[in-house]
Amino acid sequence: MSEKNTDVDATPQDNPMPEGAKDTIKAMDNPMPTPPAEGSDVSTLDNPMPTPPADDTIRTMDNPMPTPPAKG
Repeated sequence: MSEKNTDVDATPQDNPMPEGAKDTIKAMDNPMPTPPAEGSDVSTLDNPMPTPPADDTIRTMDNPMPTPPAKG
């Protein structure tokens, strides 16, 4: 039965890192600080290049050359 008492004493070995080390674990999982999820930071990450209005882009792609008036 005394061996079981040794197992209880050995509990720190199962969890060698103290509770305060959780901050260290977080820093290891995410070494670079994450910018706020609000504002232009997310937009810049998701879309690094600013997108022009979709209407103008579609017209330019569908008709790259300007069409002269259909009159005459």
